[in-house]
Amino acid sequence: MKIERKSFDEERAILTAMIIDSAVLGRLTPNWKSNLFASPYANRVAKWCVSYFRQYDKAPASHIQNIYESWASDARNKDQVEIIGNLLGSLSRQYRRLKRDSNSDYILDLANTYFNKTQLSRLTDTISGDIMQGKIDSALLRVANYRKVEIGTTEPIDVLHSKEAIKSAFDEKREPLVRYNEGLGKFFGKHLERDGLIAFQGPEKRGKSFMLQEIAFRAVVQRRRVAFFECGDLSQNQIMRRFMVRIAKKPVYPCKVKYPKSIRLKKIEGKEPIAQLRYKSKSFKSQLSWREAYKACSELTRNRRLKSVWRLSCHYNSTLSVDDIRSTLDEWRKDEWIPDVIVIDYADILRMEYSGLEGRDRYDETWKRLRRLSQENHCLVVTATQAAAGAYKAQTQGQEHFSEDKRKNAHVTGMVGLNQTAAEKERGMMRLNWIDLREGYFSPRRCCYVATCLELACMAVKSIF
Repeated sequence: MKIERKSFDEERAILTAMIIDSAVLGRLTPNWKSNLFASPYANRVAKWCVSYFRQYDKAPASHIQNIYESWASDARNKDQVEIIGNLLGSLSRQYRRLKRDSNSDYILDLANTYFNKTQLSRLTDTISGDIMQGKIDSALLRVANYRKVEIGTTEPIDVLHSKEAIKSAFDEKREPLVRYNEGLGKFFGKHLERDGLIAFQGPEKRGKSFMLQEIAFRAVVQRRRVAFFECGDLSQNQIMRRFMVRIAKKPVYPCKVKYPKSIRLKKIEGKEPIAQLRYKSKSFKSQLSWREAYKACSELTRNRRLKSVWRLSCHYNSTLSVDDIRSTLDEWRKDEWIPDVIVIDYADILRMEYSGLEGRDRYDETWKRLRRLSQENHCLVVTATQAAAGAYKAQTQGQEHFSEDKRKNAHVTGMVGLNQTAAEKERGMMRLNWIDLREGYFSPRRCCYVATCLELACMAVKSIF
């Protein structure tokens, strides 16, 4: 029997992760208490998982069925056998998603909140009973002896002895959420990862929105869940047309397109390399229709086996705040829709009304909240920001080309410069450089050369680094 639920069930999400995700189960096992779940049936399954991990040092995964059948053969309470069987059957759809991509840190934070809520609810009921019976000393003693559950980011860690914390730090699943090939693959490396805050910096009309849309599209075709927040730089119809052009690989209006075929660098002693591009001409004699766009979307979802992986939320300029984004994500979470990548187009036009803060402090607070967004959701947050006036004449941007407040560079895990001379713009060529990068070596002077095709809404046709 398969049970479908339309609302987000924290208990089911945590229990599913305990069955399938060794990283989650490993962090929960050392201090496991027998009744952390509200449901006695969930507690029984959780007990099986903890026992299995203590014996085999991994999550039971498909072996949970064997454990259940062994227990069911000796169980006397047939009603309980049926209920737990139905529970395990109802989790099967979530098994498949977690096998592909489990956001372990997010589940642990969710477990921390849920278990504390459950424990406090039980404590409240018990204390209320004591008070009704006049056992005030007993109630006070229960309060004094209560210890909150600490799991995930709030959990204290014994640095020298916590095997699971050390394993988690070197977990192989900490890989980029968005992958590129060629030069961009080397340039981004593993920096487009969970818990990251990446920003693209450039002057007006330099391609910031196109770059954010490119990141979103790449993430989607790689089967990541993408939450895209359009803050007012484009209208809903404008951004949807760009998305459809990218998916259908056809411009909105008839035209001839110079499509990059190859890119290579010609090195000149004592000077910056010169990117040499080769093109092929593509002619489009009819405009893109909505039927063609919809057909392209259907083919993409069918070929990539995509289901509800891309959500767009559009707002008027300066009406959306970071807290509004958090509230929207909370609502989507009730439908069991949790993003891997959050794209915000773009940070500078978010609403920045904070009590007691003015001027540059408002920008600093916004970027701190963006960083918190990546940490709370354990996802990749990608946005863009305007460069200072000096970036117009600079060959390649540096740390001095920030706008409004330099502290934004302190909050990102990576700041990418979008560089382009007038001649490069005519050729459809862009240079990316790391302005700031939290982890790993980087040189602000070394650029990744990228061939673009804006007519087809593609910011990364070819690249070399």
